[in-house]
Amino acid sequence: MKTESKIQKENVAILLKLIKQNPKLKIVPMVDSEIVADDCFSSWLGSFGESEIDYIWDNGERIYFKSIHEEELIQDILEDIPQEISDSIAEKTAIETVGKYEWEKVIVVWIGLP
Repeated sequence: MKTESKIQKENVAILLKLIKQNPKLKIVPMVDSEIVADDCFSSWLGSFGESEIDYIWDNGERIYFKSIHEEELIQDILEDIPQEISDSIAEKTAIETVGKYEWEKVIVVWIGLP
């Protein structure tokens, strides 16, 4: 069984490898809400989780991850397309629309509970 320390070191090693391979990409740390569930303190302890390359899109209200939210975004657009439009045209339109969002390629670092 791996210790927390060993898992942490492996996760950091993967992050460093991604940084070395993609030095121009922005690093986006995503902090689990369980870590900062209250405002009683100014600092909280977290743990380096997995790191990966993904695409993000910020619509001004929240951040979307292409690997996680792309299908959801397509479905949201499909709901707004009139029923008179054929399914194939509606789906093509929704996919093209989401594809035109200003997706930014980044290194995502998931920060979780220790």
